[in-house]
Amino acid sequence: MNRGWGVILSLLIALLVTSSSCRADLGRESIEVAEVTIYSGKGAVLFKDVAYALDLLDIKYKAVDENDIKEGELEQFKFLIVPGGYTQEYMPALGEAGRKAIRNFVWEGGSYIGICGGTYIAAEMVEVPGRPQGLELIDIENIRKSGTGMRKIYLDEHPVTQGLGSELEIYYQNGPEIVARGNVEGIAKYKSGRFAIVASSFGKGKVICFSPHPEGSISQGIKPKPETLKLLSNALEW
Repeated sequence: MNRGWGVILSLLIALLVTSSSCRADLGRESIEVAEVTIYSGKGAVLFKDVAYALDLLDIKYKAVDENDIKEGELEQFKFLIVPGGYTQEYMPALGEAGRKAIRNFVWEGGSYIGICGGTYIAAEMVEVPGRPQGLELIDIENIRKSGTGMRKIYLDEHPVTQGLGSELEIYYQNGPEIVARGNVEGIAKYKSGRFAIVASSFGKGKVICFSPHPEGSISQGIKPKPETLKLLSNALEW
C-alpha cells in the first residue's frame, strides 16, 4: 500500500513540474511588445528624462535614432515621442528621408508627441537660425522663448487634461509659446495667453505638442509630479 501511494505521489509531482514548465513557456511567449518609441538620435539630449517618466508610468518603450527612422522602423510602433534637446540638430540629422518617414508614420495613423524641441520641429518652419523646414505635422507658429524653471499653465477641457483641474505647475526649459491655427486645438495656455499644449490631426494620425516638460528634468533634479505624468499618460491614451 505504501509503495502504491509512493508511485501515485511521484506521478503527481511529475505532473505538477510539467504543468509549471508549460505555464512559464506561455508567459514568455505573451510578453507585450512596446508600442511607444522615443527619438534618441542626434540632438535629443533630454531623451533620458522621457525614458525615466515612462519607466515611472510602467510604459514599455524602445529608442530609435535618425538612421532607424530612415530605415522604416517607425512602422513597428503606434507612438513616437520626440523629446527636448538641441533643436537646430534635429532636422539636419533626420534629412528629407527621415522627415518623410515621420510624416508617413503619422499620416497612416501613428501618433506624434513633441516636447519642447519636438514641438519646434513639428511646425512648418523651425524657429532656429536659418529657419529650416520642419515636419509640417501641425499648423502652429512657435514663438521662441528662453528661460528655465517652474511655470504655471492654465488647462482647457480636453482628454489630455482630464482629471487635472484648471491649472498646474510644470517644468519649463526654453520651450515656445504656441500660436494655433486651422484645426489645431488649444489644450493649455501660459499667462501670456499663448498656448503651452496643443493638439491636432494629420491624416489618420494625431499630433500633440508640449512646450513645457511633463517629464521634469533629471539633470536639474526635478522629478515629474504625478499630475504632469498624468498629462503624458493621457496624451498616450488619447
